[in-house]
Amino acid sequence: MTAKDAPRIALSAVIVAYFGWALLNHYSEGLEETLKNIVMLAVGFWLGSSKGSADNGSRMEKMLDVVRANQEEKQ
Repeated sequence: MTAKDAPRIALSAVIVAYFGWALLNHYSEGLEETLKNIVMLAVGFWLGSSKGSADNGSRMEKMLDVVRANQEEKQ
């Protein structure tokens, strides 16, 4: 986890907590299904390919920076 992940985690937690609160205070089957879907989307993002793609993109940028620095040293 990096520092820029903290706001994303906080936002995910706030959204899930809000719908959880709404579900407890104003139960309906539609709200229950919405909460389930939101939780699945959040888990899918944090454990799925979207997060992996973002991590790979930042790794690629770091590798390109190293390659550029090496090329500048050779010149």
